[in-house]
Amino acid sequence: MEKTPLISVIIPVYNVQDYVAECLDSIINQSYQNLEIIVVNDGSKDNSALICKEYALKDTRILFLEKENGGLSSARNLGLDHATGDFISFIDSDDFIDHHYFEILFKNLDDNDFIFCDATYYITGSPVLSSYLNKSNKVKSISFTSLELLKAFNNFKRPLVIVSWGKLFKKEIWEDLRYPHGKYHEDEATVHHFIDKSKKIKYIDLPLYYYRQDRCGSITNSINYTKINDYYQACLEREEFFLKKGMINEANEVYNNGKSYLIRKRMRFNIDNDQITIASILSDKKLFLSTKLELIFKFLFGKKQKQA
Repeated sequence: MEKTPLISVIIPVYNVQDYVAECLDSIINQSYQNLEIIVVNDGSKDNSALICKEYALKDTRILFLEKENGGLSSARNLGLDHATGDFISFIDSDDFIDHHYFEILFKNLDDNDFIFCDATYYITGSPVLSSYLNKSNKVKSISFTSLELLKAFNNFKRPLVIVSWGKLFKKEIWEDLRYPHGKYHEDEATVHHFIDKSKKIKYIDLPLYYYRQDRCGSITNSINYTKINDYYQACLEREEFFLKKGMINEANEVYNNGKSYLIRKRMRFNIDNDQITIASILSDKKLFLSTKLELIFKFLFGKKQKQA
């Protein structure tokens, strides 16, 4: 009898006492049961660790790890270091998944190196509708080579293609790949590497992952100078990556996305605005004309608002 492959599920945990039980319940009750559930407590200051320990006592598939707070990258990396499964999946501890999440991803993986799905952008208290399809129903999918997805991911299903959650990877993809320690926007800094290491990738059009949008204190709902700069640096590194591969158009596009984001966020939060002038925008030879016009409009409109 053929052995059912083991899936290592990595869940970084930090101050999510109100949500982590729902996350873990959705994982331990999966229709696909051969799971190694690696919970990494990243120095939580609330009751998150206690809740996770209680779950670990009830389910032998749960490996509970603790570390000093070091951020999402270091927590995921520790999980990767302990993973023994044939496949890897990441789930954020304030999110949860469809009951058939792993069953559907695994059935549709075929010979691809990783597969990713759509998401439901969930507001706490909203009804949960299962996305499960009967075996007789076909799943709509799109297949890519690594080069095809690298060329498309600036525009295809953002942010789904970029984030680590909502995916099932062959373990080989992560053998010598880790997230950048101490950086925000770690997904932006890593996505092109795991796509580049994959020969074939599949996307399925099913919202199997429930991404919580309304948690106070989440990385998505908070912003500061460091986060803005880390995003921009990730874009510059990806621009260099594309240039080395001779992908000039993609390099130009990611530079424009990153520089536009940097300037817009700095203007919005009044960070280092003395460095942002119409002259500096116009003199940037790598910015598209459309990007320059957009930024100049926002610059002038912002000035008028301050003067009003």
